[in-house]
Amino acid sequence: MTALIQIGLGPWGRDWAATILPQLPDAEVVGWVDPDEGARASFVAETGVSAESVFPSVAAAVAATDARAAIAPVAIPAHEAVVRETLSHGLHTLVEKPFTYRSGTARELAALAAEKGLVLGVDQNYRLFPGAPVLRRMLAEGTAGRRRRISLTWHREHDGVRASDPLIELAVHHFDLMRYLLAQEATAITVLPIGIGDDGSGLRIVVDFDGGDVVDYSLTSAGVAPATPWTGCWEVAGDGGRIVWGGSRTDGGEPDPHLVAFQPRGGEEQRVDVPALPLFERAGVLRAFLDAVEGRGAATSPAADNAHTIAILKAAVASRGRRERVAVERW
Repeated sequence: MTALIQIGLGPWGRDWAATILPQLPDAEVVGWVDPDEGARASFVAETGVSAESVFPSVAAAVAATDARAAIAPVAIPAHEAVVRETLSHGLHTLVEKPFTYRSGTARELAALAAEKGLVLGVDQNYRLFPGAPVLRRMLAEGTAGRRRRISLTWHREHDGVRASDPLIELAVHHFDLMRYLLAQEATAITVLPIGIGDDGSGLRIVVDFDGGDVVDYSLTSAGVAPATPWTGCWEVAGDGGRIVWGGSRTDGGEPDPHLVAFQPRGGEEQRVDVPALPLFERAGVLRAFLDAVEGRGAATSPAADNAHTIAILKAAVASRGRRERVAVERW
């Protein structure tokens, strides 16, 4: 058993408590933390947990429990401050993404965790959609031959994405997924608006990678079009064939992130076997985090590695503001 506290009892925190934590019986939640009195009261009423296990601060929870770790499904602006606090209390920490907006700060926090001997993981859960490791393997094996084009399309009519900054709210997922799938690091990025009026609902993004690949990425949250999976629809065209992930739909017509297809040159498209993962997306990330805390492996996205994703995000924000190609910080 790993004793942990959960920080953040708002809607997303309640979702973690109701749908993710029950999948891992060795995750022993010994305290629930939120500075907002209303959020604490609502959480107790909704979940039935003991009010004595709910605290207004990390310090209070640490003083009253034997917690060794923390998960932090808190609002994006609070990520960095919460990480600093949990590390200061000696807690292994799993935080949502992006855990900071600055690559330098990301490296600083990763170094601080390493200095204290603590695991600092970032919930990059798109890596643990079942099709992701299959596409990563096919790319590594050169299944499509010499790659000529990689495209990623994401579309959903989604008020939450439209009302937020889509780079910070959504694209950071895809930037990290690009790094994971290609096993390369980004060198430059160009971000331009799509559509009339520049209301932020559409972005055209081009990401250059150090292995020579270029990803052509479109992100739209308004307008009538087929919805894609949250991981997007990926298409890889090469001299030997074409790979598609996320372009198929379930019998109910929903976009399916589990389906991968390959069409060899001159042949018919065929389904690729996609093994089920032991645990899906966030639950899988939490499983890897708990194992890392217990010395049995590494987090899905350790902070030191995730700093490279933050570097892409930082360059993307700059490119959108300047409407020009921007180099991604390297180290």
